[in-house]
Amino acid sequence: MRSHLSSGWQTAAQCAVYRDGVLQLELRLGEQRPDARMLWFSATKPLTAVATLLLAERGVIDLDAPIADVWPEFAQGGKAAVTPRHVLTHRGGFPIFPPDFDWSRIDDWQAVTAATASLEAMWEPGTAIGYHPVTYGFALGELMRRFDGRMPRDLLRDELFAPLGMDASLGVGPDGDLASVVPVIAESEVTFDDPEGSERRTSWMVERFNSAATLRGQLPAANAVGTAEALARFYAMLANGGELDGMRILRADSVREATSVQAHTDSDALWGMPASYGLGFIVGGYPPLDTPGAYGHFGQQCAVGWADPERGIAAAYITNGLHEPAIVALRNAEIGAAVIGACED
Repeated sequence: MRSHLSSGWQTAAQCAVYRDGVLQLELRLGEQRPDARMLWFSATKPLTAVATLLLAERGVIDLDAPIADVWPEFAQGGKAAVTPRHVLTHRGGFPIFPPDFDWSRIDDWQAVTAATASLEAMWEPGTAIGYHPVTYGFALGELMRRFDGRMPRDLLRDELFAPLGMDASLGVGPDGDLASVVPVIAESEVTFDDPEGSERRTSWMVERFNSAATLRGQLPAANAVGTAEALARFYAMLANGGELDGMRILRADSVREATSVQAHTDSDALWGMPASYGLGFIVGGYPPLDTPGAYGHFGQQCAVGWADPERGIAAAYITNGLHEPAIVALRNAEIGAAVIGACED
């Protein structure tokens, strides 16, 4: 972490490691308040997946029933057959909002769910795999709200964050302290889709996710804020079969299903890269998820949370530096190797 900081890859970072359900390491470096939380970006998605699976265990949600059964407007644009399982495995066919979507309304739940419902399917649901960056969360979040009655922020607080003692929340809320969240910064404009960085996509992302609307809103796919310790604790629960310190969140069989490959492609329809998805999790693939049995999720160009159950490892590394793909891959590989090395020494 210190070498990454001195290399200028970020100005703030947190890392936490659990081993066999016990916190072994928590580091916070760089420019941040003692009570600082950091943006998890898409590392949020497994939390929403677990909340969905929890309701499925209780018989509230049927993973294979069309979402439109409870949310009729969602059937627009060829999405009538989309199920929660399709969304969890990124096979729903409605990955992105159109370019004219008004991001300043991202904290307006009615607006974002209406926009999600109105999307035209890009492929027949279930027939292709394409990553859904934010629509994933609005579809599952509205489904949970309609079945359960609680907004996603409240459901995650009640069912995950509070029971596990996680210092985290879905956004900061309308009255939350914006200054408690470490701002993300653009360390490089280079992306897979724009290798020259001429379109300044990273700065565009930074502007959106540092905005008050994003931080105060509810993006169940992309705006959890919390400590690395909180995210690592979440994975410690999963690595222990759905239970930690006497608090059971999911059944062990639900954890096994969610964290094993349910859908694989050699070319994701949105990113064009190989991908293997469980139910809301990335299973295997790029470091540090490349060891047998490992699973987790990356967050934009700056965060990762994962479990390596065969080694008893659950960890998270969150930075504020959004970097180019090569640096992100190197940063993740180095932190993953360091964690494994420390546990094997």
